Amino acid sequence: MKNLLLVTLLFLLLVSASFGLTAVAENGKTVILNANGTWKYDTTSEWRVVRSYTGSSSKNTDAFVITGSTWRIRAKTEVLLQIYLYRPGEEVFCEAPLMMGEAGEDESYLYMKGTFYCSFIAVGKYEVIIEEKVK
Repeated sequence: MKNLLLVTLLFLLLVSASFGLTAVAENGKTVILNANGTWKYDTTSEWRVVRSYTGSSSKNTDAFVITGSTWRIRAKTEVLLQIYLYRPGEEVFCEAPLMMGEAGEDESYLYMKGTFYCSFIAVGKYEVIIEEKVK
């Protein structure tokens, strides 16, 4: 019984490796599953995911740090989504990178470093991905 389980797990590992499975590590870098069962960082990716948010209501995000000079916010919404960018401790937003008044997808590029958080004004479901350029 143990051998059958081991063989099945090994088979599944080899099949999944042949499909080139990827995951996102805690540091936001993409990792790829090698055929031998080990993981390696994806060095071909130009962007690193910093944060990803989904929801359907207005809210503030947690703080995140941008260390590079170029980053972007990509968003998809079903109805309306406005994104305001704040620096913690400041009451006035420093940027309004996206104002989507209808369903669709959009992105905005930013060129500043530091610690930020977002305020989402939303009607309907949305998905927001914040990425930092690594190359």
